[in-house]
Order: sequence, then structure tokens, then C-alpha cells
Amino acid sequence: MASRATSAQGRAGPGRGIPGKGCALQAEVSIRVGVVVERLRIDNRWAQWSWRPVAVFTDAPEDDAWRVLVADGDVTRFHAGNATVTLHRKLVEAYRVNLARDAPSLWVVLRDAEEADAGDMPYAVAAVTASPYEAQDYADSGEGLIEPVPVPPELLAWLVDFVRAHPAQEEFKKRKRDKLRIEEQKFGKEPIFKRSGNAPDQS
Repeated sequence: MASRATSAQGRAGPGRGIPGKGCALQAEVSIRVGVVVERLRIDNRWAQWSWRPVAVFTDAPEDDAWRVLVADGDVTRFHAGNATVTLHRKLVEAYRVNLARDAPSLWVVLRDAEEADAGDMPYAVAAVTASPYEAQDYADSGEGLIEPVPVPPELLAWLVDFVRAHPAQEEFKKRKRDKLRIEEQKFGKEPIFKRSGNAPDQS
């Protein structure tokens, strides 16, 4: 049985649903993605299933209710919902760290679902991020489930374009006091402003 997730990714195609290159110059850009979650039957006295995010895809449908994409024996994959991936220029350094990894990732965050969220499903999609630092913050909170998934090629190109459009800013360095001025003050020359911050008497 062909995976609907695969066909959905195929429909997206390179660049479909991806903001144009001109958008990379903006301070913040976003795109909606669909999240694929895998359910695996396990032999455990405490739990019947294990759950984990395994993929994202572009060109996600408007309806983000849980639906089966492919079922094969003990393994079922679902479209579990949609999320918005947002890139911001203030987080470019985090994206650089991600791109420097052997396999750049997107991190999918699932939260424990309330009954109204997902029916019989135990999780609901909370977020998808390209920042490993933001992902760590979610992991440190200890709530829900967070897993890295591969970055689809069209999203990887989008991320690279954004990082290239926003070069890293030069680190601020505290200016050192001029040695000559220090020596002049040592020999009794009055500084422009006294230590109190008041201007010297001009009378």
C-alpha cells in the first residue's frame, strides 16, 4: 500500500509552498508543514503502543485532524496535524549550528492531548522548530514528546537561503580605554566628566 505521506511529499515538490528567495531577506518567515507520527505495537505489559514523530512534509492540507496515511502490520503512520515553522534573524546562529550537523533536523514537539484535541490519540502537535536551542528548551520542560526528524530537501534549501541572507553579526567588543588618555589623567588633567557624572564647572 502506497504511503499517503509519501504522495503528499511528492505533491509538494521542490519549492512548492515554500516562500520565494526574496522572502529570505525578511526578518521573519514562516511555512506550514504537516507532521507524520508513527505508532508501533510493542510487547510491554504497561503499554500497547510506542509513538514517535518521523517526518514532516510541505503543502500540508487545511484539515489537520488525525488520519491514517499507511498501515502495515504492527506499524501505522498518521498525519497527526500541522504546525508552523518560523525562522527569525535573531536565531540565525542556532540555525547555523543545526546546518553544521551531519544530518540537519527539524524538531517536532508533541504534547499530551486533551480529549477534545485528538479523540483517542494520546498526542497533539505542539510545535516544529529548526533551532536546536529551542528544542532543548522544550526537552528541559519534560512535557510531551520531542524528536528530531529529517529536513525535506525543499525546506533545507529554504533554511540555507535564510541563513545566507542574514550573516552573523560581529560580536560586540568592549572598547578599551586609550592608554594616552589614562596617562594624561594620572598627571592631573581633568576628565571631560567627573566620576559623579556632573559636567565640570565652566565659571
